[in-house]
Amino acid sequence: MTIPLPEKYMRPESGVGKLANYQSTQADTLVAGAAIPYGSPVSAVDGVASVFTTGDLFGVVIAQEYAKEIPYGDGEKVGEYLKSKPVPVLRKGSIWVKVSDDVVQNEKATVNASGFKKAAPEETVIGVFQSTASANGLAILQINLP
Repeated sequence: MTIPLPEKYMRPESGVGKLANYQSTQADTLVAGAAIPYGSPVSAVDGVASVFTTGDLFGVVIAQEYAKEIPYGDGEKVGEYLKSKPVPVLRKGSIWVKVSDDVVQNEKATVNASGFKKAAPEETVIGVFQSTASANGLAILQINLP
């Protein structure tokens, strides 16, 4: 059964790579080919995940709930999976991601080497943004990858 008011049970903007709601999700586990930050888009070759640069998106890395987060730059906290460790990758569901450009709720989303952004007509759509955010902010991305 769906929770009708998820904001009563989950904090808004809980952090990059955190699941955004309790709706149906699907995740697969891969092995990290190198250190991979939470919330990163990844590609996969032979069961090994690497941060997405080009090609096909495999999914988005899910953050661990109870893990030491590392202060990053301006005090923002970010965690990562180390090389050769198991990495949970979201293939279907909603997740908080860092956006590279301004995005608006219900816009189609895509990804490139610089991160998640609004999809131009000629770009491959990977999902839909479920919230509005400024560049370098957090937005909810809903994906449903095959």
